[in-house]
Amino acid sequence: MSKICYFYATKEDLLAVTGLFESGTRVKYVRFGTVTKLPPESFGTAAEIPNLGNANHPSAVGCHKFLVCDAKEMIRPRRLKTLTELDVNQTAFVVDERPLMALIGVDRFAIDQLDNPDTITFTPGGVWKEDILLHGGIGTASQSKTSEALMKRFRTIVKKAFVKVQAFYVGPQAFELLRRGKRLTISAQSPQEFDLRVL
Repeated sequence: MSKICYFYATKEDLLAVTGLFESGTRVKYVRFGTVTKLPPESFGTAAEIPNLGNANHPSAVGCHKFLVCDAKEMIRPRRLKTLTELDVNQTAFVVDERPLMALIGVDRFAIDQLDNPDTITFTPGGVWKEDILLHGGIGTASQSKTSEALMKRFRTIVKKAFVKVQAFYVGPQAFELLRRGKRLTISAQSPQEFDLRVL
């Protein structure tokens, strides 16, 4: 069963909670998703993640995600099917095939929890075009005791450092943005009536 904790956080908010999470335990943040080169990109602290606090996509679900685990944990990439021209032609009806054309015949690997159960996922979210803050989250779909312990520790820190607003935990600086009328939302395209509001 998947467990998740959603939050809104600026870079400073993120560094405050990840700093506490990292204290006493060496962890690493490994880029989640599909890669064509191994090993996957990895960072020893959240502060090392490029552009932390800035969203790379207009929707929270499209933002960068990381696996988080003990620094000594070996991340196992999962080999994906090598794309053929036929594969690309069959998907061309539903997606733009141009990015896929460059992947024909290229080795691809998934970096996810399926073969890495002793991890949790971390999506920072962040600021999109100055006036919008997209939510982030931590989560796990793993039943591993290690994963559940990491999740519990990170979630406890978030709950203590942030304030709960509806279903989200909001960092101090993110709350100030909310108070000043900035949009805290799941997507830049989402109607504003669905934005987070203080009731």
